[in-house]
Amino acid sequence: MNINGLEFNVEINGEGVPLVWGHGLTASIESENLLDIFDWHKLETEARLVRYDARGHGKTEASFSPNDYCWNNLANDMLAVANALEIDKFFAGGQSMGCATTIYSAMLAPHRIKGMILMNPPTAWDTRAEQVNFYHKLAKLGGLLGGRILAKLMARNPERLLPKWLVEAKKERVNGVFAGLKLIKRRTLLSLFKGAALTDLPAKEELMSIDIPVLILAWTGDPSHPLETATELHRVLPNSTLHIAEGYSELQHWPKLIRDFVAKTK
Repeated sequence: MNINGLEFNVEINGEGVPLVWGHGLTASIESENLLDIFDWHKLETEARLVRYDARGHGKTEASFSPNDYCWNNLANDMLAVANALEIDKFFAGGQSMGCATTIYSAMLAPHRIKGMILMNPPTAWDTRAEQVNFYHKLAKLGGLLGGRILAKLMARNPERLLPKWLVEAKKERVNGVFAGLKLIKRRTLLSLFKGAALTDLPAKEELMSIDIPVLILAWTGDPSHPLETATELHRVLPNSTLHIAEGYSELQHWPKLIRDFVAKTK
């Protein structure tokens, strides 16, 4: 599907109110499926689930300007996916980078978003600087090594990307989180990580104007997705609910929380 001049990989399942979903940085539809924490099939009776590989990720074509990978520009892609499918109003959601993309989509087109699902909000504001330094390092490494070798290096310490309790619970599937990274070429990684280093969430004062229903899902033990961001979003977003998973048993409730949120809000 051609979106903003690039060929996007888009997957549609289920019936009902549209939910457009964005994955995390270096992830993909495939890597989400391999990690297997979403139970998407349980949502298909409530929603028409639209998932897509973001630009430069998975099976979607890449562009090579770092600015293209800033969250506000990725939001333009999310809205363009909805436009291409002739979807006017929809739920928007995503994990990490997809979460930030969702927030900017609501900033750009609040009249189109019925509700937001913000999963694992990334570092933002005061906690962003350290992560920016990490992305600059990854840009250099990725530009030199490419995704396949970088994935092997990062797989040595999966707890840099996931909580220890999730790594232990999903030992047989945890390497699936790197499936998307393996596909990304050096030139794309350079632009992608530089773009991630350039971006941040909107100012808190701006977020206070988003008066639509919001479900925030956060977990503990993950420095790339600190609770500080989730709790602050909950504070400034006037119509939000926050759920925190401190272990795998609580994480298993997330698919039902998403399903109930869509059913109650639509």
